[in-house]
Amino acid sequence: MDIQDQQRLYLQIIFDYFHEKAEWPTYRYVDKKLYNDASMDAKEVSASLPNGFANGFRFDSDLGNQAILSLEAIRMCNGSEGDLADFLTAVRFLVEMYKQAEEGHPRVTHATLKNQMHMTDDAIARVGNLILPESILHTSFTGPARSNGYGAWECTLDREVRRFDGVASIEDYLERRNKERNTAHQQVTSQLLSLLGYMYRKPNTENIGAGIATWSKNLTEPNTQGEKLEVSLLNALARLGVPVLFGGDIQGSGPATPRYDLVALNFGAPMQTPTAVLISCKSTSNQPQRTEIALLSDESSKARTVLPEWQVFGAFVNLGEPTADEFNYRQDVRIWKQSHLQALLHAKEQRFISQFLWTPPWYWNRDLEIMWRNTYRAYHKDVFSDG
Repeated sequence: MDIQDQQRLYLQIIFDYFHEKAEWPTYRYVDKKLYNDASMDAKEVSASLPNGFANGFRFDSDLGNQAILSLEAIRMCNGSEGDLADFLTAVRFLVEMYKQAEEGHPRVTHATLKNQMHMTDDAIARVGNLILPESILHTSFTGPARSNGYGAWECTLDREVRRFDGVASIEDYLERRNKERNTAHQQVTSQLLSLLGYMYRKPNTENIGAGIATWSKNLTEPNTQGEKLEVSLLNALARLGVPVLFGGDIQGSGPATPRYDLVALNFGAPMQTPTAVLISCKSTSNQPQRTEIALLSDESSKARTVLPEWQVFGAFVNLGEPTADEFNYRQDVRIWKQSHLQALLHAKEQRFISQFLWTPPWYWNRDLEIMWRNTYRAYHKDVFSDG
């Protein structure tokens, strides 16, 4: 069983207990069940997970503490749709309670939810456990306590609950909750754009705008000096926080790796395999050469033997807009076109291009690309409207 399967089992054990008992299990329960069922060490699995994924066990050996999952972790568990739907129903109700209340910090209890929303006792207890760590919703929270057969709790609402008026899905909720963090990420990438403009400016000038234009031209327009595309693409990915290995040969200082110039890296996440994308840059708008694509495909297969636990595939960069399916939706190699590089150029942060970057060719298809482009445009109306 690989680490992703171990992580899935660890989270599923916690969620299944939560769904059945309407309260979080102890680490003692998780540790014993994981060991008895799969001969696995819960502490080791916990250490591989980020905050919010019941990873406290790696810091605290108290087996009596609760193993608690964040909303992000619960989303990854089988059978969680109903509990997350109940949570969203409760959030919408809290918003309406705040809007209708005359006092500044209205109080809501489990009984209010039971009387108004007609949820079961277990559902109300689960909702209470999910609301508790979401401090953006409340200024204080008491409970949940298992008494009288259900989880008794009460909370005092915070004005920030208004942020979730009309929330449509758990993804929508998380997007709104993390608004400040997302804004901070976008500010960072914007600042790095200015730094790139400063780096690419003409010597002895302070024209950052002209520097950005030079970088943009190197990234998206054909150039006889192919290494300009390599370096500008490396900088485009690095600006968005994507680690990149350089395999080219800038004045003899690089390894001059055959068949590809860059390797973009995604180190993975809970239940996600790390990914390496071997990128071959061709600063031309001519049709891609089938032989070169085949060689990149072969090189990707060889790289998989070096990285056996990784997902590895090739990306062939071409500055034209080839329309034939053989240059768009192949099973062996991804083809990045000029419009894709425009998206990288203008991306406000990495999450908007993650699906494009890390989806392997055997999953990338026309419908998926349309969906990605529509999502991208929705967040980049001010800077990107074509392609």
